[in-house]
Amino acid sequence: MFGYIFKIILLFLSTACLAQVSRDTTRTFMPSGIRFGVEAISLIKSNSTDGFQGKEITLDTDFDRYFLVTEIGQSSRTLEIQNGTYSNDGKYFRIGVDVNFLKKDPDKNMFFLGFRYGRSMFDEVARYGTTSVYGSQQKIITNDGVQSGWAELTTGLRVRFWKIFWLGYTARMRLGSSVPANAKLLPYDVPGYGLTFKKPWWGFSYYVMVRIPVRKEKSILSSAK
Repeated sequence: MFGYIFKIILLFLSTACLAQVSRDTTRTFMPSGIRFGVEAISLIKSNSTDGFQGKEITLDTDFDRYFLVTEIGQSSRTLEIQNGTYSNDGKYFRIGVDVNFLKKDPDKNMFFLGFRYGRSMFDEVARYGTTSVYGSQQKIITNDGVQSGWAELTTGLRVRFWKIFWLGYTARMRLGSSVPANAKLLPYDVPGYGLTFKKPWWGFSYYVMVRIPVRKEKSILSSAK
């Protein structure tokens, strides 16, 4: 299922890219800037929510209206379950492309649609108590080195609010998460994805970013003359 969805997304994006290039073969696909920043919601939750620690950084580079995006993060979570606790700790990354639909904005603000491929590597453990005729017992089940992959459809905004500083959000619909079927503990919460039993799983990220120009661009007004 995941492979089928991912192939459809790649086919759609490849078709859009080829169509854009064929409409304007003289357009320069050299990056004009690199943007990087941090995800604010994870930082706020890490300081205000018990049992959660996380951080995520993002980087994107523009190629005309197409933005190559990389997101890297780490998170750990502890949850109360029946008669015990569940916890995980892992790292993840997402890579993909966003397509900007505000092509002629002089401030290079963005409204975009895009996709991501996500991958997570994590450990998890469940500790719980049982009661039998032999008395109460504590049991521990662990998964070490679990890997999971998924696809995301994305949309959102990027807005320059002061000089080289930007704010923006990304809304995500996560699809086709894969987890190992032979794991001792059925994976419950995947870092970077969320709860495995919710498909699709909706997500929201809010970013504070800095943009570093790498080449000088012609202004829209001068190029229109």
